[in-house]
Amino acid sequence: MSERGILAEASDGTWRIEFERRLPHPPERVWSALSDPDQQGAWMPGVRIEPRVGGAVVYDFGAEGRADGEVLAVEPGRRLEHSWTWPDEPRAIVRWELRPDGDGTVLTLLHRPLRAAPARDSRVGWHAMLDALGAVLEDGAPTDADYESLYALYTA
Repeated sequence: MSERGILAEASDGTWRIEFERRLPHPPERVWSALSDPDQQGAWMPGVRIEPRVGGAVVYDFGAEGRADGEVLAVEPGRRLEHSWTWPDEPRAIVRWELRPDGDGTVLTLLHRPLRAAPARDSRVGWHAMLDALGAVLEDGAPTDADYESLYALYTA
């Protein structure tokens, strides 16, 4: 199982999710998988992020729902930040940061502010998505998420 995400409460009662993953690929390769719409679908089916300020963001999870947003910041090879609007939830921000680390990259994902209940479920979803990214970068094949095991991991 890959690195677990952190779920932390802020002083204002909102929550944040944070993941840090080391990927054995250069930042350029990770950035390409994150920002190229043709590659996004391989590890984030139903997701499209236009990697330019003002670009559209869509996370379409079918029957589970859909989050929409707008790209707020782009630093090619380093940072992509966008808004996240889920029905009946306050607007949140998702930030993807890449940092070179030897021959690889440290990817940090931060999603905030969230309410507690959706934050717990979202952490499982982000974990599965990041596992899929790692698999696609390794051999081009996404992994099928074992959501039951992930929920068990985060509720233990």
